[in-house]
Amino acid sequence: MGRQARGCSRREFMKTSTVAMKDVDLVLIATPVCFHPVHLDAAVRAGKHVFMEKAAGVDPPGMRKVIEAGELARQKGLAIVAGTQRRHQAKYRQNAHAVAQGAIGRITGGRVWWCGGGSSNPPRRQAGWSDAEYLVRNWYRFSMMSGDHIVEQHCHNLDVANWFIGRPPVQALGFGGRARRQGGNQYDFFSVDLDYGDDVIMHSMCRQVKGCFTRLSEQFVGTKGSVWGDGKLTGKQVAVPDFEEKGGPYVQEHRDLIRSIREGKPLNEARDVAESTMVAIMGRISAYTGQIVRWSDLTKNTSSPWYNLTLSPTAADFETDAVAAPPENSIPLPGEA
Repeated sequence: MGRQARGCSRREFMKTSTVAMKDVDLVLIATPVCFHPVHLDAAVRAGKHVFMEKAAGVDPPGMRKVIEAGELARQKGLAIVAGTQRRHQAKYRQNAHAVAQGAIGRITGGRVWWCGGGSSNPPRRQAGWSDAEYLVRNWYRFSMMSGDHIVEQHCHNLDVANWFIGRPPVQALGFGGRARRQGGNQYDFFSVDLDYGDDVIMHSMCRQVKGCFTRLSEQFVGTKGSVWGDGKLTGKQVAVPDFEEKGGPYVQEHRDLIRSIREGKPLNEARDVAESTMVAIMGRISAYTGQIVRWSDLTKNTSSPWYNLTLSPTAADFETDAVAAPPENSIPLPGEA
């Protein structure tokens, strides 16, 4: 597991990790985010069930690859569960069920927040580290490795939005910036308006700055009431079943995964986590460029400048040793002075 923990390409993953072992049924993917699409593809092709941590990747081609791997897993009867544990948390499931039964009427909008303290400590580098090892050991500080914190972290809340509303947004327009972070190349904060069509607008906010107000939550407003993701629901009373949650959601997601395999009804969350990650990528691209980004730009419109946007270094670059660390503290600046 040592090489896998430091990061490796699909070919190395196939040859040097537990994926190559015939007596292994289930693979856990917890490598830096940029490796998730190729590692998931390798695991599924090797016939393994998978638990893959969120986020699903860092760029649009990677998300399409995850969806393709999910379809292959479905054909092979393999399970894929992602690290979006809220989908396995009893209170979230109860509220999602109630919303689906019309408890708050038609959702018209809401807000999703991940505003936390984060960390201002710069990346650390030891003598003798190559650029590849430096990036992997500090993967959380670089957008090409983590997707930026809107992708790596805030995808949790965006996943809840997609889940409760029942679809991904049609476009995103956002902004962000950096005031406190040291080293690396990520933003401190993002603010994104997500248009889900049919006059449904969600506001997405995430921040990693110490000494500021903190909140991790989701709220949805409907024509007949409102609901917090795992909290209070105001609206029409509907029957809600009990949902199992033993040991907390982080344990329950693995219980659900293993049960689905044993019962021959494999769960497959590949598309869900890919789409939630894609929403975060939409927001990041919009903030970085200052432009509206449409869902179709990342999923269908091959003429879009963002359809084949690939962050570098890629997983393949780690295979060929073509890895160069980006300049420190150099971030995208949209617009003109």
